Amino acid sequence: MEKSRTAIRPGMPIDVVEQDRHMKSIAYDVIDRRIIIAQTAPPLTKYNLNREITLTFILKQGGTPFRYGSQARVTDFIPNYKLASTEVMAVGLERTTNPEICNLRMDFRVHSPADSNFAIEMEGRKLGIIDVSSGGFRFSYRGDDLPGINEDVEMTMIIDSDSLRLKANVLRITTPLPHDRSLRHVCVKFVGSSREYERHLMKKIIEIQRKLLNEGKLP
Repeated sequence: MEKSRTAIRPGMPIDVVEQDRHMKSIAYDVIDRRIIIAQTAPPLTKYNLNREITLTFILKQGGTPFRYGSQARVTDFIPNYKLASTEVMAVGLERTTNPEICNLRMDFRVHSPADSNFAIEMEGRKLGIIDVSSGGFRFSYRGDDLPGINEDVEMTMIIDSDSLRLKANVLRITTPLPHDRSLRHVCVKFVGSSREYERHLMKKIIEIQRKLLNEGKLP
């Protein structure tokens, strides 16, 4: 993906993504990798401290708008951040990745029911898929043998009767979840020059979406 040479600027509208929550905000100040934004609605809380969120924003290049995204860690809350004529609640962030053009396919995510004839395995272990898009997927994992962030891993995707080998790159790993300290959520993107899986996967995603719509499980 293409990297942006332009950083987030003060006054820029920001979309904040935290797991399944999508929130609006605005950038108040930017100092190198430190970014101060308006408190979101619904608000980020102390639960989010030292955890990563995703920031996305629009930049125009040659008059054409592009959506960029980067990861950031919540570092602190500022209860009396001074603006020109008032004081507001603000959130301090540390940007942890460089901005890159967002692949919109990564946002087209569906939850995969158990009866969808779709599975992904890593080293022979079936993964607990949380949601999937044609660009990547998120899964739950129990154990300490996870690969590291930015590491490439080999996976097997099973769609109906087809079994496809592909590579994925680890984007994010959550800290252990509060309700189960042995459980983590992992987000990966598919990588590599071969796109053989994509046609099969998009067909399956549309099939799953149609099924969920018919069952009234999608808005």
